[in-house]
Amino acid sequence: MLNKIFLALAAVSFPFSLAFAQIELGSFDGANPITFTGTESARPAVIPLPAAPAKAPGAITVLKTMPILDLMAERTLSSKELTLGTTVFLAAVALDDNWEVYFQIRRKDSSANPGVWKETALKDGVTYKFGGGELEIMEKDGFIGVTGAGGESVQTSMAELFELLYANSGKMTFDGLVTYAVIRNLTPLTCNEGTITLRLGSDGLYYYSLTPDAQVTGYPRWLLAINGVLYGLRTTDTDLVFVSKVIPQGVKTHIQKEKSFKF
Repeated sequence: MLNKIFLALAAVSFPFSLAFAQIELGSFDGANPITFTGTESARPAVIPLPAAPAKAPGAITVLKTMPILDLMAERTLSSKELTLGTTVFLAAVALDDNWEVYFQIRRKDSSANPGVWKETALKDGVTYKFGGGELEIMEKDGFIGVTGAGGESVQTSMAELFELLYANSGKMTFDGLVTYAVIRNLTPLTCNEGTITLRLGSDGLYYYSLTPDAQVTGYPRWLLAINGVLYGLRTTDTDLVFVSKVIPQGVKTHIQKEKSFKF
């Protein structure tokens, strides 16, 4: 991995550097400037700057497309299997419209809607009722216990669910420096479709944002800027499209701040 990457704070523009890589993200996680997994540190990098972009400022370039159906299928792979008796359940993370974290669970062999609760509600305990029975779910000391009617119990954790989400989802790397896991999301209650972009910081925290499809059907949402180039995504009826655009000289960039989840 690369060492000592220079970060710019969200919604702040800095002059283009001729000596160091500059990254502007929606958050600042500079706990450890040595290990680089997506951004880190306010210290200058020791990496030579890549060649200047050849595209004209303002021109949007398509970098990569990802079929939405493939990303939806990955949601099963990135879920945690929990087996109680002869029944297998799938536990996973979802985000609401305000980017708040939710825990969801469903039977693997069922197409019924999952049970979904805000993560903070698990500490008081919740009940998931499904065809054939019910489960008691409670989070304590960082672990989520799932107990069946017969008293059998299995455990997972939000840390494990985020790890699975990151490890088993498609990836997009921008400029060889910042890698995001790309995850399809359906918001609880409002059922709005969108895309989670999730990266792992060198501080061990996961940083994420949610882009609703309705926001990017025509024009991209910009996720970050590296060395004077914006990187973001938009959607079509069938694909996620990752794009870039050279920032015109003198134009300030405004990138929405990411959230982080602390375990």
